[in-house]
Amino acid sequence: MVFNAGSAKADSGRCTANSPRKTRLPSIQKLKEDGVAYRLSSDGKTVEAPEDRVPELRLEMASIGLPKSGRIGFEIFDKTNFGMTDFAEHINYQRALEGELERSVMAISQVEQARVHVSFPQESVFTEARQPAKASVLIRLRNGAQLPESAVPAIMHLISSAVEGLSPDAVSVLDVRGNLLNRAKRTSDHNEETSEAALDYQRKVEQSLAAKLESTLEPLVGNGKFRTAVSADVDMSSGDQSEENFDPAKSVMVSSQTTEDGSTGSRVTAGVPGTASNLPDAAPRPSNSGGGASRRTENVSYQSSRTVKHTVLPQGTIRRLSVSILLDNEVHNEGTGANAKRTLTPPSPERLKTIRDLASAAIGLSMDRGEPADRRKSSI
Repeated sequence: MVFNAGSAKADSGRCTANSPRKTRLPSIQKLKEDGVAYRLSSDGKTVEAPEDRVPELRLEMASIGLPKSGRIGFEIFDKTNFGMTDFAEHINYQRALEGELERSVMAISQVEQARVHVSFPQESVFTEARQPAKASVLIRLRNGAQLPESAVPAIMHLISSAVEGLSPDAVSVLDVRGNLLNRAKRTSDHNEETSEAALDYQRKVEQSLAAKLESTLEPLVGNGKFRTAVSADVDMSSGDQSEENFDPAKSVMVSSQTTEDGSTGSRVTAGVPGTASNLPDAAPRPSNSGGGASRRTENVSYQSSRTVKHTVLPQGTIRRLSVSILLDNEVHNEGTGANAKRTLTPPSPERLKTIRDLASAAIGLSMDRGEPADRRKSSI
């Protein structure tokens, strides 16, 4: 009989153990108290008991809460202790949080065992004395299991989301062999980070295009009868581009304004100053009459046709592709019996042209990008 410190899986009266040996000590103590004969395995990870008593002992251990989990979680606060100091309560909270995080990480199917250490942020009135929150995760994978690439960032975000003030970049994930699973980001050398990201992206592009070539040519050429290689020139620069064009041949009226002013003439009676003009029944003198006047003003504004274009340049544009395909010769057997011999025949030009056209269409060779489909850049 094997007592499991975590979740037990029954298999012919045996259970696999996923926790350190020290977590199974209460089970051994219980067997000693009951006088049950037991035996430890050579690796010290399993406890064996008589097969006929396995069901009885399993029920008895389960009734008293054994085996217990390796790390305690928030159930540590189920019992109230009024005499606990603030420091002890803080330590218990840290232990409970680490235990809960370990259980969450071990919920991943590939992870057999996990260990989490959390360092809470230290506040201070002095800026240089402040310490950010940090965490480390130690995991052990199951035999033959491989952790997917997306699992490590998921573990980092899982730990950082559970701890206040913890950044995902401050979480270190490593395995029991001491291999760092997450690449630390260097804040001091930005150019090195950019170059590494560019190389990773270029490698993924080349692998994706090579996979397309293999899946396309394999039904035609045959499995194992060709080799492909792809080299991609990727532009990792990005930015914004604004362009403004004027067309003088095309103009349009923007505004038009017309103003008209007009005036009419008025009759004026003129006289001679003196006594004659002031006498009654004096004959009036001839008057001068002025003619009417008008003025019209028109203002029209024209503007040439204008085109404004704003373009966002994406990152990771493929500037050029170089593709090479190595084909195997065709093998023919000539003659029979002792005179039989093998002859190697190279592919015909028509077959080479068909393969070249098919490969160019599969990976998107573009003439506008400066990739001539000849033997220089698409060699077969």
